[in-house]
Amino acid sequence: MTEPVWKTYTTRNFSTLSYMACQRSDQYDEAVIIIHGITAELSEQKKFASVCRRPANVFLPVLRGYDQMNSRGDVDYVGQYDHDLFDFIHYIKKQGYQRITLMGHSMGCANLLRLIKQNPDIGDAYVFTAPFFHPALPVYKNEASDPSGGGDDVEYTVYTKKVMILMTLYKMNIHRFEKAAAAEIPDEFDSSGRLHLSFRLLISRFPEKVTAALLKDVQAPVTIAVGDRDEVIEPQDLKKWCRDTWGRPVDIIKGADHNDILYDPAFHEIIDEMDKPANEKTIQ
Repeated sequence: MTEPVWKTYTTRNFSTLSYMACQRSDQYDEAVIIIHGITAELSEQKKFASVCRRPANVFLPVLRGYDQMNSRGDVDYVGQYDHDLFDFIHYIKKQGYQRITLMGHSMGCANLLRLIKQNPDIGDAYVFTAPFFHPALPVYKNEASDPSGGGDDVEYTVYTKKVMILMTLYKMNIHRFEKAAAAEIPDEFDSSGRLHLSFRLLISRFPEKVTAALLKDVQAPVTIAVGDRDEVIEPQDLKKWCRDTWGRPVDIIKGADHNDILYDPAFHEIIDEMDKPANEKTIQ
């Protein structure tokens, strides 16, 4: 296994942000860029890179506010993640990659939807893994919005009532409270243990609405996968919603939960074959 290497890139406002690179071969012309969830889940992302079957190098940009390179738990303005991620994709393309596969995990899938809304052709393929598209969708378990630490990826707290009040003020164009803490997560980049996320950071991670039009103009391959033991998502509800709303299938991975789907062999078989016609795929 190629050991991941930490590197940095510069955004349009001259901020320095970090990313984890697993460059397995100089000969690969495909880059897989993973957008992480409400926590970075670094150990799981490393496992993904170690078992990835595609001839591709894997990159994980750590979103602004998570590590210690800039203001912690906050962004400078609502929507800054869109700019940061566009800049990172451009930065990777400049390294000579001919194909960019964009993959979201959990809440990272919502960020991916935001990018697609602005540019449906930004990637050559899209992978939505254990997707947390929007808290308003009727496909999530109760503990997903008010978690109690039942699994690796639900060890966070969203201040639900506070967020509702802040959202009301935001829609009234009252912006003075946007820096208020809206969630608390495990801190992967500091020994203090917990990191508070601001309201404007949190809403920068979701599209305002998840509509049928979001994937309408996407011509590239789209893969949506969830484990049947997911702690956050009701798999059959997600499958029905994606079929009814987008006309897109959902692969349900037997035995996988919200995080370990990232290195599940069946999941990697699916993304390895996602460019093939349906009748040539091993898993139907």
